[in-house]
Amino acid sequence: MRLFRVVSKTIWDQTQQLGYVPRCGNDHKLDCVHLNVEEAVLFIANKYFVYAEAPLVLEIDDALFNDRIEWLPPSDEQPWLQPRAHIDNLPQAAIITAIPLSYRDGLFGWKNEEQ
Repeated sequence: MRLFRVVSKTIWDQTQQLGYVPRCGNDHKLDCVHLNVEEAVLFIANKYFVYAEAPLVLEIDDALFNDRIEWLPPSDEQPWLQPRAHIDNLPQAAIITAIPLSYRDGLFGWKNEEQ
């Protein structure tokens, strides 16, 4: 199963300098790194990001920490599995690619798909 993390352009720039993705507020609060299954990416982007943040979707290779991923069950608001990794930070080495999202009519979407 492919895993993802949505980050702002600012966080992506910091990642390239630090060598890891800095934790967000929810990561600190729950002491884990929140990841997403593909079905959750656009929901997360549209719920937590604004156009000015220019969010990117990081595709993650979890081979370095897959034994430390906890899979939360789907919820009413998020009807898909919700992975969270019990690691200090998401290492840059685990990032396969960074994909910018398109933005049209107030919504983020995949660049190669109609919204």
